[in-house]
Amino acid sequence: MNLTAGKLLRYVIDTSTLIDLNRGNLLPVLFRLPCIFVITDLIIHELRDPPFEKLSTMGLSVEHLSPEKIAEIYVLSGKYEKPSPEDLSVLVLAKSKGTILITSDTALRHAAADNGVDYYGTCWLIDFLADQNIISYSQAVSAYNLIRKNQRFPPGEECRRLLSQWVKKRKLLE
Repeated sequence: MNLTAGKLLRYVIDTSTLIDLNRGNLLPVLFRLPCIFVITDLIIHELRDPPFEKLSTMGLSVEHLSPEKIAEIYVLSGKYEKPSPEDLSVLVLAKSKGTILITSDTALRHAAADNGVDYYGTCWLIDFLADQNIISYSQAVSAYNLIRKNQRFPPGEECRRLLSQWVKKRKLLE
């Protein structure tokens, strides 16, 4: 899972994934991963449940974009009807830092692909939690089902593939 000995990996994370993880009751364990999760100051207002202040105390970091990066958002906004400028801010940040964007937003994933930014989704992050033994594969399956029950729809293809793997691993470990 991209772990470098002794070095914390930085990922830019979108609110869609944070909301998914909250609906799956996984936010309390997210920040146990050997990673730093970063958002832009432009999406703080989107974090209401739970509020940004709570996520900040858990370990979520914020970066401010330079005027040049803000201008880049406006250029991208002219190119894409969706995602929103706020969503594009995390894409611009991930691109400028040369890191991976974690998002479940389909339009943002397409824009990331168009702009050469690697991305993963909610289920990848759940898989990361299970691979790091922070949660069990049974908990991964339960969290995914809870996310879906709570009317959240993380990327389907990625989730179907990983869900199948979790079920197999759960059976092997039981």
